[in-house]
Amino acid sequence: MSIRHAAVAAVVAALAGLASADVTSETQNFSFPLSPGGTTLNFAQFDTQGGTRELCKVSFSFDALIGANVTAENDSTLPAPNFAINLSGFITIDVGNPAVLSGFAGINQVAGAGVGPSDGVADSGPDFHDFGFLSDDASGMDMTTLLADFVQFIGAGTVPVDIDASAGFSVSGSTDSTINVTDLAASGSVTITYEYKVVPAPASVALLGLGGLVAGRRRR
Repeated sequence: MSIRHAAVAAVVAALAGLASADVTSETQNFSFPLSPGGTTLNFAQFDTQGGTRELCKVSFSFDALIGANVTAENDSTLPAPNFAINLSGFITIDVGNPAVLSGFAGINQVAGAGVGPSDGVADSGPDFHDFGFLSDDASGMDMTTLLADFVQFIGAGTVPVDIDASAGFSVSGSTDSTINVTDLAASGSVTITYEYKVVPAPASVALLGLGGLVAGRRRR
């Protein structure tokens, strides 16, 4: 290999070392009452640090839980051996404005108990059951590699993440019943991850190129 080719190879190797892949992420928690309900989180945009970092991929993931404290009472004169509470709902998460990343998860949970016929006394007795905290959780993720979508993720500002959820309870197994729901809410966390590569600043490229030329000249 000639001295000139060796110098060029050294510069290329140095540049390759600078162009390494890396990730940075941010996680925020949320919690709000239902139903329905929602909130907006604001995540930091990707900082290119003066053009020395190039964004390659944006992704997000989430974990969510919807639940409430539930009690129910059989108001029928007939026993209800299959007395049950049904929880159903959903949560949606949109990243960006307009949204370029979206997540959706359904919530479903059933809890059963056998109760007797109505005894005429509210909130107690064999016709009454405390189901405690009834809940269901879900998770999901989405990502984008479209360069056109990166515009709103790059800068020194924020990216909005809109979270909406809704849920409800119903009773089955009885022709007449009373349900009491308290503290119905959604909670969880959202994580946004930026995958990027480190690139040399123009000054670094010039210095590396000059160093290679100087090394070549000295060996002639």
